[in-house]
Amino acid sequence: MDNKAWIITKASRGKYAPDCLRLEMRPTATPQPGQLLLRTIYLSLDPTSRNWLKLEPSSNVFGLAPGSVMIGQAISQVEESAAAGFEKGDLVVGMSGWELYSIVPAAFVNKVKAGVPLETNTTIFSHIGYAAATGMIGIGNVQASDTVVVSAAAGATGSISAQIAKARGARVIGIAGGPEKSRFLIDELGLDGAIDYKTQDVSAELAVLCPQGITLFFDNVGGAVLDAVLMNLAHGARIAVCGQIALYDSDDRHDGQGVRNLMELVFRTVRMEGFLAGQQADRVPEFDAELERLYREGRIASRAHIIKGLENAADALTLVLSGENKGKLMIEVSPPPAAAGDG
Repeated sequence: MDNKAWIITKASRGKYAPDCLRLEMRPTATPQPGQLLLRTIYLSLDPTSRNWLKLEPSSNVFGLAPGSVMIGQAISQVEESAAAGFEKGDLVVGMSGWELYSIVPAAFVNKVKAGVPLETNTTIFSHIGYAAATGMIGIGNVQASDTVVVSAAAGATGSISAQIAKARGARVIGIAGGPEKSRFLIDELGLDGAIDYKTQDVSAELAVLCPQGITLFFDNVGGAVLDAVLMNLAHGARIAVCGQIALYDSDDRHDGQGVRNLMELVFRTVRMEGFLAGQQADRVPEFDAELERLYREGRIASRAHIIKGLENAADALTLVLSGENKGKLMIEVSPPPAAAGDG
């Protein structure tokens, strides 16, 4: 059985270019005890994919190197099982390769959540939803009294974190790029305000929309947006740092994206904390229960931007970095089962 796979050819430094990856044909291996042979259905493309491709020690937690198959979160179907608890035909979600068929340790995947559209297993009920809940609840401890600002608020993680804050009664302002995304934040997510960083002065708009100061900031962007927020924080504010996508396409420390206003953390006695989606693993059942409750109540939703064809994965990653994706970006590598996705 032939397999198509994206292979890392070199470290990607500076502006991302797809030539750090090569699509090639490979034979499909046989699963060993404790492993599964998976057919990829939906492959998640995330900002962190770009960080992994830099092959830098601080972010290369999976030991990727030239010659490795690129990896990411995926929804897959079990083609062959050599692990207890999994059978041929099971639908699973977890870490997998950028390839049609992957050999994966069974410990790396879970069965998908039943009764929801299949793609929501890479949005709300996935690393994306858990990152949003970890930052907004676990790190930020969002309260109904908070004035919350979320950067990249129309993105996959930002939109879910903003909806969590809104569901908990907070006043929520979203920052996004372009009028269409700003309308999405107001009209579809029901946020209290939106700022278009491409056409508006973010600092000035924050001063108008948050006259008493921002008490909780969920940051996905960094750079100039973070600088603007720092000048509009309330005393004792909290910042949960999920990402810094403004910096992902740069290896130049002097490119103008550096943050200049960090002294405001001192003046305003602010706590700023970075986090990873899985670091509060003991709270995942709690986060999952809250996400499912909000989903069933119609208080949280997600958008999927699906591109068909594994061959398009390397080029499609540029959409995440430019902000041109409209929802959670994923590649449909192979057709989902006809009965899947009934929600």
